[in-house]
Amino acid sequence: MSVLGITSTLVRRPLNTAVIQNSTVTLQCSSDVSNSVIPWYNSTCVTTSQNFGQCTKDIIYSGYGFIPNVPPKFGVTSATNATLVTRDLHISPVQLADAGVYFCAEQQPGVAGVTDSSSAQLIVLGNCSHVDMCKVRKVGLVDNDNQ
Repeated sequence: MSVLGITSTLVRRPLNTAVIQNSTVTLQCSSDVSNSVIPWYNSTCVTTSQNFGQCTKDIIYSGYGFIPNVPPKFGVTSATNATLVTRDLHISPVQLADAGVYFCAEQQPGVAGVTDSSSAQLIVLGNCSHVDMCKVRKVGLVDNDNQ
């Protein structure tokens, strides 16, 4: 995306993921504009970058720190260098209630609003007594039989 002559690329991985309850998941997000701010949202009401400002209750991480009352199971690993800003969201232990869509966004200094965003669907499976019981086939997820 190009804003004020600055071209940026926001990269978030994995696109979608399924995890077993009580495990740990990491959602990665990075921008190649070194002074970008990258907040994380849980999409209770966020559906597009146009309504980020309307969903302050869904902010998990502001780009500078955690919002008050965010459970301690959420963590962010931050890294910044001359060419990359990375904010990876960690959830541990993952609970069934954590399932949903998570957004990372890019905000560039001097630019009003969000300059780019990306989402990931998190699917949480109940505790499994056998790995084969946890295989999932959903649109957008890798078929575990082909791994």
